[in-house]
Amino acid sequence: MRTGAVLLKPPRLTPGATIGVAAVSGPVDETRLEAGLRALTSRGYQVVEASNLRRRDGFLAGADAERAAGYRELVNDRGVDAIFFARGGYGASRILRFLRAEEIRSSPKIHLGGSDLTALFAYVATHASLATFYGPLVSLQLADARPLDWEAVLSGALPAPHSVAPDEVLCGGAGEGPVVGGCLSLIASLCGTPEAIRGEGAVLFWEDIGEETYRLDRMLTQLERSGTFDGLQAMVIGSVAPGRRGVESEEDVRAWLRLRFVSAPFPVVMGFPAGHLDSTRTIPLGVHVRVAVGTEGGRIEFPEAAVE
Repeated sequence: MRTGAVLLKPPRLTPGATIGVAAVSGPVDETRLEAGLRALTSRGYQVVEASNLRRRDGFLAGADAERAAGYRELVNDRGVDAIFFARGGYGASRILRFLRAEEIRSSPKIHLGGSDLTALFAYVATHASLATFYGPLVSLQLADARPLDWEAVLSGALPAPHSVAPDEVLCGGAGEGPVVGGCLSLIASLCGTPEAIRGEGAVLFWEDIGEETYRLDRMLTQLERSGTFDGLQAMVIGSVAPGRRGVESEEDVRAWLRLRFVSAPFPVVMGFPAGHLDSTRTIPLGVHVRVAVGTEGGRIEFPEAAVE
């Protein structure tokens, strides 16, 4: 993912807009999908379904070409204002070879999703120079009808600042730059690909779920050794759920993170409320963020709107 260039911001989401719902990863639970679609229509949005949205092909929502085609239909539909994603899981990286960057550039739309969408969003940033939004998924968080910030962020409001508690500061300092990242396991999987995420001049956000600490450490070491951290301005860690519940507690993970980053050459904070959470915040990838933290805590601020 390029960090030097300013990414194009998509048009903001307005009342009555049409949202296309895509499935580029795993198959979608129909009950949860319907709940998520109802949540969107109840807010006054029109919904267009990707042609493969309800397909099931093993652990994927259709064959690779089929999932890519469903997404591209929404990209090329001039009546669709934004593309939301039904769920994560696995499979987004497998469709990248079927995509056309010029299609995404010629009709820039909001892209909202998380988890496995890290790979697609890296493609969109690298090849189409478009900012994306790491946040809730239609059949997961949106299906629960919880209060979330995605509507405010996508309508042009500044993302709310976040106060960092003293015990969430792993390494103090100040840094700023465009936000890059997503789900850690996907970030690591992009190393060596054209979509590899670069940290130079940027703030890296990452989160993950279900990974044991030694696996998280291995992925972070891979990123460090591959040069992803070179020139990094700051690191913001979102939700990190233990991989072996009952064996590793959340405090075990937090203690390991403190040791891992105590001497980092850039500021590092944990506990940002985004990722695999019921009430996840929406992170505008590619948009400027400031991080300033010390022994008394600090603040994360987004000084600009994420849409035009």
